[in-house]
Amino acid sequence: MIRIGKTIWKKSIEEFLIYRTASIITFVLALIFLIIELVTGNIYYADNRSIPGWTENQYFILITFVNSSTYVYNIFFILGHEELNDDILEGNLDYILIRPSSSYWLSAIRGIDIPSIFNFIITYILLIIFLNKEVITQFQFIVVNILIITTALMIFVLNQICLTFLFWFNGLVGLGGVVEDLFNFASRPTKIFPKIIQNIFVFVIPILLATNITNEFLKYGIQSYFIYYLILLVLFYVISRFLWRLGIKKYVSAN
Repeated sequence: MIRIGKTIWKKSIEEFLIYRTASIITFVLALIFLIIELVTGNIYYADNRSIPGWTENQYFILITFVNSSTYVYNIFFILGHEELNDDILEGNLDYILIRPSSSYWLSAIRGIDIPSIFNFIITYILLIIFLNKEVITQFQFIVVNILIITTALMIFVLNQICLTFLFWFNGLVGLGGVVEDLFNFASRPTKIFPKIIQNIFVFVIPILLATNITNEFLKYGIQSYFIYYLILLVLFYVISRFLWRLGIKKYVSAN
């Protein structure tokens, strides 16, 4: 696995240097979108409007937390998921399936997205700045970092489930980007959404729970919702592994 990791890193650096112009554009565009989100929040609160129970700084924590989690997902999994989408449809998974390593993980981790590393660093620094304004404890800071990782994993397993459906339904090509779109849509305080949306995306598909969990933790500490979130993460991971095993039985090679 160490040898595979080194190979993936070397390949990613080479691709970054070859396509550095496109990589720089990707980095700049992502940075612009982050700035737009922060400026939008600043304008909203500057007009003497507010979201009940939310300060401007808490809103910025939510935005930077969601972006940090998304960039962690992008760093490790986005390139693999983009290729997996095409490989399932085109029957090009043979090389991965015959390898002695886990095909589940090998299909998802095929490269490191270098631009996302830079985006993550900037977003994470901003998150730390906003957290410091809340005067958090060292324990809270550690938990927030754990939540960044668990939320990145939640994005991963939900995407993995969506992509696995392509083994059965060729027409669901657009599912590959649905999860990221939903997380972007849900990067707002839970209470601004209608109750039915809250119930679906907190208790069934925990996207709103994932985006708001850091703010909930900083306000109320570790409560039942925290354990529920971790249970759902494990459950969706098990489901994704189960669907992957079923899917590769349906896989038809192009060779």
